[in-house]
Amino acid sequence: MKRGIAFLDEPRREAAIDALHCFDEALELRRRVPPDHSPFQVYLLAACLFNRADALARMSDVGPTAAALASYDEGIAALQRIPLADNPLYPRRLAMGFQNRGLALQARGREGDGELAAASFAGALEVLDREYSQGVEDRPYLRAVVWLNLANLRALQASDEGHAAARDAAAHAIDAVAGLEADDVNAAAAGLQARHVLCRVCAQSLSQAGDEEMPADVHAATDAVDDGLELVRSWEQRGVPHFRPLAFDLFRFGARVYARYQPQFLDEFIADNMNPEASSPAYVGSPEMVMAAHEARLLIPRENV
Repeated sequence: MKRGIAFLDEPRREAAIDALHCFDEALELRRRVPPDHSPFQVYLLAACLFNRADALARMSDVGPTAAALASYDEGIAALQRIPLADNPLYPRRLAMGFQNRGLALQARGREGDGELAAASFAGALEVLDREYSQGVEDRPYLRAVVWLNLANLRALQASDEGHAAARDAAAHAIDAVAGLEADDVNAAAAGLQARHVLCRVCAQSLSQAGDEEMPADVHAATDAVDDGLELVRSWEQRGVPHFRPLAFDLFRFGARVYARYQPQFLDEFIADNMNPEASSPAYVGSPEMVMAAHEARLLIPRENV
């Protein structure tokens, strides 16, 4: 198992195949243990099945994906037969199985796979929201990631209902890590990606809005941008530059929303985000940020310049 996991960390194209061989060997050994031996042995069997499924899903072909889904289903069924309240590892692994199954379905992309993936994500959330999952140490982060995956899935739907569901899921993801983003880099990543999805969906609705009145999405968009960029700046102050690609997109989008609907705040928005004392000189001096700020200043109404 551990050798296979090590292979999955390698960038080689053949690494997934090498990992699969290891997981198949491990699975053959696991199956020799009687299923009624102990719940922990069932947990280990499910872990092996899920790792095998992850390796197969990486191959992205029709056959391996079908085999991956079969392994996910077998592992999920095995875990559902044991007392999940006995060990926080059990519901955590079950939730991850549901989530990764959903991702494999989404990647396959057949007709109907989107709804099947959404149902799998919902299964993960149901597990994480049960009482027996309260002891899962990283439960808030896991909930945020599942909600984020659901938001990304719904954002692909070209319908008002899909976009509304994407906004709702993104908001749940942000709420899940509220209070954690300032100190946990993984929680911050999940929250920022959720805000990015929220802004993408808002951009689509704003592009269809008329000029008569301010759409409700404007406030959701500016709140997501301002909160996200403030979070990026706080991590930049601590020497963490990982969030810059997301920040560049949020900054460009925010500038356009302010320019169109609240131009009186655009200059302040630019100044806040280009202040090196509030973030880092490397961040505000990066070519991407400099260009984004230049583009934003061109949007400032002439009477305000």
